[in-house]
Amino acid sequence: MQKKNTLGLAISLSLLVTASPSVLAAETAAAAGSGAAATDLDRIEVRAQLESQVRAVDLKRSSDAIEDAVSSDALGQYPDKNVAESLQRLPGISVTRDQGEGRFVVVRGLDANLNSVSVDGIAIGTPEDSSRAAPLDVIPSDSTERLRVVKSPTPDMPGDAIGGAILVESASAFDRDGRSLRGKIEASHQQLSGETSPKAAFNYSEVFNDTFGVALGVNYQKRKFESDNTEVEYDGEDDAAPGDVTAINLQHRKYEIERKRIGANLNLDWHPNDDSKYYLRALYSQFDDAETRQRVIFNFDDAKMVKTATDQYRLDGMPKDSIDKRMRYRTKEENTFAASLGGENKLTNAVVDYKLGFTRTEERVNDEMEARFKLNGKAFNGTLDQSSRLPSYSFDNAQWLDNANYAFDRIVLSPKQVNDKEHSAQVNVRFDGDNSSIKFGLLGRWRDRDVNVDESELRVGPKIALSSWTTGSPDHRHGTLGDGMDSDAMRAYWAANGGQFSARPQDVGANAMTSLEEDYTASEDIFASYAMGTWDVGALRIIGGVRVENTRFKAEGNQVDVAANGRSYTVTPRVANSSYTNVLPGLHLRYDAADDWVLRASANKTVSRPSFGDISPRVGYSRGDEEVRLGNPELDPYESKNIDLSVEKYLGSTGIVSLGLFHKSIDGYIVETVRTNDPAYGGFDVSQPINGRKATVRGAELNWQQQLAFLPAGLDGLLVGASGTWLDTEFDAGIEDRVGEDFTLPRASKHVYSAHIGYEKYGLSTRLAAVYRSEYLDTIGKGRAFDIYVAPNTQLDFSLDYKFNANVSLYFEAQNLLDKPLELYQGTRSRTLQLEEYGRTYAVGLKVAL
Repeated sequence: MQKKNTLGLAISLSLLVTASPSVLAAETAAAAGSGAAATDLDRIEVRAQLESQVRAVDLKRSSDAIEDAVSSDALGQYPDKNVAESLQRLPGISVTRDQGEGRFVVVRGLDANLNSVSVDGIAIGTPEDSSRAAPLDVIPSDSTERLRVVKSPTPDMPGDAIGGAILVESASAFDRDGRSLRGKIEASHQQLSGETSPKAAFNYSEVFNDTFGVALGVNYQKRKFESDNTEVEYDGEDDAAPGDVTAINLQHRKYEIERKRIGANLNLDWHPNDDSKYYLRALYSQFDDAETRQRVIFNFDDAKMVKTATDQYRLDGMPKDSIDKRMRYRTKEENTFAASLGGENKLTNAVVDYKLGFTRTEERVNDEMEARFKLNGKAFNGTLDQSSRLPSYSFDNAQWLDNANYAFDRIVLSPKQVNDKEHSAQVNVRFDGDNSSIKFGLLGRWRDRDVNVDESELRVGPKIALSSWTTGSPDHRHGTLGDGMDSDAMRAYWAANGGQFSARPQDVGANAMTSLEEDYTASEDIFASYAMGTWDVGALRIIGGVRVENTRFKAEGNQVDVAANGRSYTVTPRVANSSYTNVLPGLHLRYDAADDWVLRASANKTVSRPSFGDISPRVGYSRGDEEVRLGNPELDPYESKNIDLSVEKYLGSTGIVSLGLFHKSIDGYIVETVRTNDPAYGGFDVSQPINGRKATVRGAELNWQQQLAFLPAGLDGLLVGASGTWLDTEFDAGIEDRVGEDFTLPRASKHVYSAHIGYEKYGLSTRLAAVYRSEYLDTIGKGRAFDIYVAPNTQLDFSLDYKFNANVSLYFEAQNLLDKPLELYQGTRSRTLQLEEYGRTYAVGLKVAL
């Protein structure tokens, strides 16, 4: 691939027109109040970071629940560009990444599947085909005003939040001071691809006659980037020494990706008087991901492996077809729409609020295809050395580098469609006394999902000459891939010749299995009610109540039974129904002590429902492979008993020091199992999710952030912060072959640290931020040597903004400064399973405020 050698410049235009005094005038007036000359315009104050910090501190201090928040500054800007990555700056929060970008949020070490995510109070679904985890990289930051993570919900909040409740809130015109008009364009430069990509945003808000507010925004981002990936498979090879685990397979992958994000939000507010408020909230986001993947696969276990030294092997007689080349292309389109209509009325003796909501989440992958080829040369020999971070190899023949030496194997088509819709309605009534209140509420949620996951292998057709798709060898940090493959040529060929391909007779059953087994439709109706009381006794606030949630679930799936010869199959529709009720009590205490101390304690019960893919009534019966894959409609929900304690010391209006302790005891934690002695499927390996035994989470969170205003002039613009989370988790998975073993919870890092140092003064705003996450267990294998872990990772980012005057500022941003990869390993750190590198990303921009 031809690289671009120039760093693309980014230009950002931000316009601010306000009916209230200008930012400069406000800051000048503030300076005058402290004794500074009101006419001194030489020193322009930049307070973006500080304003964001003050807002977040205010949200935490005023909350009745235990929560943390990230807030935009007065102009709606975040220190981070991605919603998930903004949240990882909070104590107890980490993220899992997709192609280097934060995607799923992990709260206190618990799987993102156990979080609830809402937009403006309306629960959103997920485009994932089997999970409940909602990806947060699909929602642009420019569409939001604040992000909150409630770690111990009160009874008036939905109870499906064992991990936490993530609340995404968009801006109301009443969040702004008068009219606000902002626009931004930006470009970023990615190191590996050499590409420069644009971003643009426009936001407008205004309040008319102090009663009617309009806030709207649109944003767009297009990003081209690359990643270099190497993956290894380890196992006990037949020819290896007893007990040896060797690299039986290694593959280099080159990803070329173009991502587009489009977002729009519209908020209307009407406050006709002090006793009535009405609103409409609407948010739309679209995420398009076009991905080309080239890979070369070396099948070392096809050779005779002769050990020559520790972790070194000779590969004798590598067959002529022991190396594969594959080219995949697909476009994934995900969109999320959330709308709510509601209001609040103050009556003589009560306050009533109500809301109707609708969310729709969709995923479309209509064009995924992969062309596969096998080396068609002559047998050869080689060596394998797995003593370093990644195994290295060499061969005595370079034939594998040339695309002309490969023969067509098959075309694999993998379309997928996911539709997730939910309607909701809720009403709350609160009766206020002198020092107390009583609140009641009802909530109904009606959710429907339709998942269609297909895959078919076509091996009968014209013999494609891979050499006709040849392009230059792609750059790869971990080795060469030989001749490159052109995905445009592949797609053009398929458009002209795709109708000539079909499946072999012996593949008919397997294609039916991959096309029908994971398909399902599901409906889930949730009816919730609660009663909650709040009592103020001096400085102590007591909140107690109970929430009751009834869940009714129905799903339809398929039982697919494939004959041993693979040439025939039967499909039997299956239906599953379940209904269960969870009683969720909660008690919360908050004590506002003297000298800005706040003490909190809570004890409550939360729930998380099984993943849709786990609970669907699917059966895949593969007689040729002697395997059965089952869903489990009998799964019970996860239930967690939680205790939280926190101590918070507020340092003026800008700072906080807090310590939180928490304990979760989770019953019925769901785990995938494989059993060999199921009487219903004699002689078959049966995989199925089951409710495991108890999981326990214990932890502590420490957080400090502050403006160092007490320092001498010139240094008083420093802003610092640090947080740490320490986790101790235990999990008895109940896996038949690993009885008595304890595991840490999957995706639960023992340590998560973050720190930042910033400076804001004399027109300069700069920030250096780091997030560290220790290793965590990703997948439980058939033994300790096969457990998969994600290695520790540190993310270091830098930003700088310089304001020339009240209207013009220049900024620069750099992400992943340490150039850290995503790394997974199997069993021990010396066996790298996956190493994926992304390089650094830079952006430059210009802002204008009028």
